[in-house]
Amino acid sequence: MTQLSVAGSLRRGKEIVKDLDLVASSRKPQEVMDYFVSLPWVKTVVNHGPTKSSVILKTGIAVDLRVVSDQEFPYALHHFTGSKEHNVAMRQRAIAQGKKMSEWGLFEIAPGKKSGSDEEGKLIPCRTEQELFAALGLQYIPPELRENMGEIEAAEKGQIPRLVDWTQLKGTFHCHTTASDGKNSLAEMAGEAHELGLDYLGIADHSKSSFQANGLDELRLMEQIEQIKQYNAKHPGFHVFAGSEVDILKDGRLDFSDAVMAKLDYVVASVHNAMSQDEETMTARVIRAMENEYVTMLGHSTGRLLLQREPYKINLEKIIDCAARTGTWIELNCSNWRMDMDWRWWHRARDKGVKCVINPDAHRVAQFAMLRHGVTMARKGWLRKEDVMNTMPLEAMRKELGK
Repeated sequence: MTQLSVAGSLRRGKEIVKDLDLVASSRKPQEVMDYFVSLPWVKTVVNHGPTKSSVILKTGIAVDLRVVSDQEFPYALHHFTGSKEHNVAMRQRAIAQGKKMSEWGLFEIAPGKKSGSDEEGKLIPCRTEQELFAALGLQYIPPELRENMGEIEAAEKGQIPRLVDWTQLKGTFHCHTTASDGKNSLAEMAGEAHELGLDYLGIADHSKSSFQANGLDELRLMEQIEQIKQYNAKHPGFHVFAGSEVDILKDGRLDFSDAVMAKLDYVVASVHNAMSQDEETMTARVIRAMENEYVTMLGHSTGRLLLQREPYKINLEKIIDCAARTGTWIELNCSNWRMDMDWRWWHRARDKGVKCVINPDAHRVAQFAMLRHGVTMARKGWLRKEDVMNTMPLEAMRKELGK
């Protein structure tokens, strides 16, 4: 085997992945297939062929593997990455240029033949996906953008942005400790973030109205602020910002007074109750909270839990417009169950000048790993480094929060 890549919805960074697609190239495809179906984590072999095999893993997820030649690999990888809508649009572009595109290659249509002919014509050699896009007169389109939502038109004009990369994150906010419903201490959370290469971390335990999450009252919050000051004094190479995830109450008031929030470095305002309100009421409630000068960012803007709970009714167009007006950051909550705000809204938010902050909503140290998924989702929303606040280095972030 010489090349191997994930494809399908996982490569495109979709928030829900129902199965896995793999594409490989090899001069000995049968050996690759025999090895694949015999892996110890395979529960059931659904299909075992010379170029395609399908299995179900012990975890219950289905996996398809396709093996092609090195020459066919870039075409197959593009095709099986999808989406279907992107592929249709790409094939139509090829036809308009007198070409034919399939999983087997990109071909010049043979003279006198129609585009729908079974005869492929002359292969246009492409060693990589980059060369495949170039052969169609397009800038390279990252997999995350391949949803036929304007990416082909942008690529034709050379307007695909340089998307944010997960290595550009310098810190993150909205993390919990054992002070509320987290599973690790402040020191453990900060130590893990530092170990991962971050320069700063924001602690935002729940406020008092989230009694089910052991939310902090004013006294406990002041004690935590002092604890963070002491931690920072002992760890000059890393900085912890003192924040709070403050509940947005039913009428849009906040769970702490302005005087209390003024003592914090930042505030995450979030809805945790009364989620059955109608759209107009919920939208007005959240906007009222965002208009408070001490609110830095809006947490998980629709309250959805993927595959478990539908988002509450809220007008995101008005929320985005409010964020543009007030300068409130909108969180991309990259908890595996949230991915909220949904990637489909970020292009609009970016164009309005709204800033994103990628937060894991981490309740234990292992959940910092979700930051990488968050960046994938930000890329899917067409976000660049300059659109994501926590790509800022520490000193710039100090000044930003100091405003």
